[in-house]
Amino acid sequence: MSIFKAFTPVIKDEYGNILKNSIAEMLMVPLGNTKQSVIIRGNDRSSPVLLLVHGGPGSAETPLFRHYNAVLEKSFIVVYWDQRACGKSYTKRDASAPLCVQMFVQDLCDLAMYLIKYLGKEKIYLLTHSLGTLLGILAAVQHPELFYAYVGTGQVASMPESELESYCFALQSAREQHNDRAVRELEVIGEPKNGVYASGLAGTRTQRKWLNYFGGAVFGSKSMSKLIFSFFTSPEYSIADILRFFKSLNAPARNKLSQGEFLKTDLFDTIKEIDVPVYFFLGRHDYQVASVVAEKFFHAIKAPKKELIWFEQSAHNACFEEAEKFNRLMVDMVLPAAFSL
Repeated sequence: MSIFKAFTPVIKDEYGNILKNSIAEMLMVPLGNTKQSVIIRGNDRSSPVLLLVHGGPGSAETPLFRHYNAVLEKSFIVVYWDQRACGKSYTKRDASAPLCVQMFVQDLCDLAMYLIKYLGKEKIYLLTHSLGTLLGILAAVQHPELFYAYVGTGQVASMPESELESYCFALQSAREQHNDRAVRELEVIGEPKNGVYASGLAGTRTQRKWLNYFGGAVFGSKSMSKLIFSFFTSPEYSIADILRFFKSLNAPARNKLSQGEFLKTDLFDTIKEIDVPVYFFLGRHDYQVASVVAEKFFHAIKAPKKELIWFEQSAHNACFEEAEKFNRLMVDMVLPAAFSL
């Protein structure tokens, strides 16, 4: 890692030679009124394109995907994208400019069209995480012609219902473990109403603190700090990029979006059918974006093909918590989707 200059390493074979038909590029792509960071990597330029859509709002995950899911570069051309006001794409202007969900969806569709043209493809695959599932599923509904298949992990369905499930999980866990401090703090903020706590962002932060403590975000003995460590070892992130990442987490526009439009999202009434193959990869213990709600949504929607796979040792981050299983299914189950319809 170069702490002062970010780069993406060339892809080499077992003898240390650069793979002849590989691709390893870092770009700033014009999307809307911004330029956004895109890293393109793959062993073979003839492979299909997989666009990674991270969560948030504001939580860029390029170093996490590079650390846990880089093996996918052997089967796909993997595109790591830092969304507007996030990570390597963060700017002061975007941090305070008004944001809305459809703005990100349009960026995603514009990027998909850019990649199709730039890499000479017919369509691309979507792999989405957390808030990225909302952006991805809306893009797939609005422009199914751009995508071979949609994969959602940490899938958004109804945020008001999910937030209530999340709160109840944290409070029940606190009571079962006789954690008086957690019980007291959770009872003070009270149940969320329509996804929002009476104390606003402060209430959400209190609830998330205890949710994380009781394993509703990262399951079992795993820890979020271990996941975050990848940001400090990624060659694609310089010190300046790491600072941008942390600034984006507390950007005013990001907080306004996360406490407003995002927490009011309910897809049960707005999405009934998706015209691409759909795959939900859900962590059994996910209460950050409750997988029990995502399961109901999965059964409610129609698609030409759909599969739900449970990750029994994961919470909200199945793509990182059970990376080996996740990566295998992406190749064995999702990749053939383009050829099975």
